[in-house]
Amino acid sequence: MMLKDRQMLAAAAAFILGIVIFALGWRWGAAALIVASAAAIAFRLVWVIRPIRIRDASVLLIRLAGELREVESATLVQQVLGRFSPSFRQMLAALDFCGRDAKVKTVLVEITGLNVGFAMAQEMGELLRGLYERGKRVIVLLNGDTVSLREYLVAAGAGEIVVNPNVSLTMVGLAAGGLFLKRALDKLQIEAQTLQWKEYKGAAETFIREKMSPALRESTESLIKDWEEILIARLSAWRGFEADHARRLINSGFLGAQAALKAGLVDRIGYFEDLEGELDPDGRGKPLAPLPAYLRRVRYLSRTGRAARIALIYGVGPVITGDPVAGEFISGEELAGMLHLASTDRRIAAILLRISSPGGSAVGSDLVWRAVNQARRREKPVIVSMGDVAASGGYYIASAADAIVAGPGTVSGSIGVIYAKFNLGALLDRLGVSFDFVKTTEAGDALSIARALHADELEQLNELMGSLYRNFTTKVAQGRRLSDAQTEEVARGRVWSGVAAKSRGLVDELGGLQRAIEIAREKAGLAIGEPHQLVLVHPPGLRLRTGPRLPRRFDAEQEPALLSRALASWGVWAPALVKLAVGRAPLWLCPFF
Repeated sequence: MMLKDRQMLAAAAAFILGIVIFALGWRWGAAALIVASAAAIAFRLVWVIRPIRIRDASVLLIRLAGELREVESATLVQQVLGRFSPSFRQMLAALDFCGRDAKVKTVLVEITGLNVGFAMAQEMGELLRGLYERGKRVIVLLNGDTVSLREYLVAAGAGEIVVNPNVSLTMVGLAAGGLFLKRALDKLQIEAQTLQWKEYKGAAETFIREKMSPALRESTESLIKDWEEILIARLSAWRGFEADHARRLINSGFLGAQAALKAGLVDRIGYFEDLEGELDPDGRGKPLAPLPAYLRRVRYLSRTGRAARIALIYGVGPVITGDPVAGEFISGEELAGMLHLASTDRRIAAILLRISSPGGSAVGSDLVWRAVNQARRREKPVIVSMGDVAASGGYYIASAADAIVAGPGTVSGSIGVIYAKFNLGALLDRLGVSFDFVKTTEAGDALSIARALHADELEQLNELMGSLYRNFTTKVAQGRRLSDAQTEEVARGRVWSGVAAKSRGLVDELGGLQRAIEIAREKAGLAIGEPHQLVLVHPPGLRLRTGPRLPRRFDAEQEPALLSRALASWGVWAPALVKLAVGRAPLWLCPFF
């Protein structure tokens, strides 16, 4: 271990040089060199080498609570204060390394109020199942007040599931839908004018309908059916249920711990302290390795020197243009710039783009699409890995990649365009607010909140929407090598699960981030067994970074607002969504589920 530590070797060499110099008679200089190198060696041993050493038969402790984000955003201050919430990226790194770490025999995962999307829940379950199949003992403790189906999908991948005696499992099936504001807007006398290309593009229905249109209901029902089949398949494979029995269980309602045990959903009832006593019988805590400490071990032992580099770039949240906003979002200019820097760096062999986005700005999406194409022209393979959702503008970005990998439950597609404008004239008139304009044309105030769009203005906008839609479908057809007819069949604003998207040619393979890494290695021409270095690329900003990185211009990401961090994913995305909603521009936005 220490022989591979360059800093340690350099300090040891300096120490030996100091002794040689001392022997030659240059005592003051030699003494200073000896003291400095000895201090460096001691610091490295105490603060780096010692913390990453763990005992044989160690237990990796992981606590999952709150939102599981794609990539970490905790600052140094938050980490010092103990506010550590692992990201999915960190979980992947830790569990992948753990599978090869002979020192770790058991993985204990405590799940408490975990907020996770369907596709990521399945990916987490697959990771735990992979460890179990590699001979590790994998235990999940369900320790929140209630356990959702998505939390249970994560837990089902483990070899053992333990549940707190007071936990309730909410096995109430799956549901997807949205908020409909028409009656509320009518009461406020706010008129919403929307355009959509085409019939399945239902994001704007929120403002003009009281319930789903038949087309949106059709696509949503198809998505939910695919999710249910995925869930049944995983429970059958991992828990040994017959398919029909698994279907009944996930729709069995609210179950207490005893009922869940009787149904075979969990293996036993117990507390964390019970497991802690079982795994650490002497009570000294030595075999226990908490995830934050274990990640230091992973970073240190995963160093690969001058191995080929694969750039990992994240695009998470709604796509916007212009100035950044609080929360998670994709700045078209910023993400395009990151792709440009990675594609022009000679040390980068391939680019892995992880997308979790419902879309958004047409212009912002196109900027990133162009950057992906330019990276490919520079002979840098670009592989897209889709998270929970990569639809509409998120799919537009992905369509230019060399290969697209989606989770079976990923929400994708939604190839279409929407537009919405709000007329607040009547509401403001009731409040005593009036407007008066001086205009060079009749349409000068068309985008104001004072009036509705006229029929001829709507017709012009609809023609513009049609041209944007045709631009979208043309680029999808080119990127996915589909005919115009094939593209139109899968477009029209319809969302697809990853399973359905693959069968229709919209994605290449089903899998998670690990499978996307494998494809990136293949595209980069790396031989089996040849090491690689996964380099995380960040937009400009100030925050702690650990592990391999690109030059300084790549460092850090913007810190989200505290309020946004306290909310679930849609709350985190809310500032960007509000900016899009008031932007008065055509949008490539996925219906919300």
